[in-house]
Amino acid sequence: MRNTVLFRIFLFAVIAATSLPVCAQNAVDELAQLKARVAQLEKQVQEMSKLLEPIRAQQGTETRRRALREKFEKKMAQDQAKYSGEQLREAEQLYQVANQKWGTPEAAESLQTMIKKYPDINRTGCAMLYVAQRSEGEQRAKYLRDCIEKFNECFYGDGVQVGAYARLLLADYWQSKGEKENAETLYSEIKSQYPNAVDHGGNLLINGIKTP
Repeated sequence: MRNTVLFRIFLFAVIAATSLPVCAQNAVDELAQLKARVAQLEKQVQEMSKLLEPIRAQQGTETRRRALREKFEKKMAQDQAKYSGEQLREAEQLYQVANQKWGTPEAAESLQTMIKKYPDINRTGCAMLYVAQRSEGEQRAKYLRDCIEKFNECFYGDGVQVGAYARLLLADYWQSKGEKENAETLYSEIKSQYPNAVDHGGNLLINGIKTP
């Protein structure tokens, strides 16, 4: 009887010993399969993320455009509260004269009239920036400084902020003149204060910053 029990214990030990390598190998295989599956899923997630990047970028652009458009509409509403419809139409006519006949005495007179009569409306800021872009040398720098100091919060209908865009143009001007410190100051202001500001093409100004 005792021999029988011992034999059974021995037999069980033999079976268990021979089964361990098989179990261990199965565990290794299952782990390898799991790792392969995880790697495959990670690859699929990365591929899906790349496909979604243009969509996310477009959504971000639309959100930014709407926010900037709202700022433009707010400025226009403020002008309407200060001036009559007739006055604002006159200001628009003066702007169009300066826009269409730039370089003529009539355009210069029209702009000066606009600045004198309507120095605090949104459209005057847009006109000043337009004139700055059409000017050269120190005169260009002067107009751009005026845009920053007097019309910083003015907006075009496409979302361009006068003060922010003037900073980029003036910084580029200083950069071209070798005034790197002045240029860097304005570039830093754009990065810190106007990270969502855009140009007329809807491109972020921070992406247009020139580095030496």
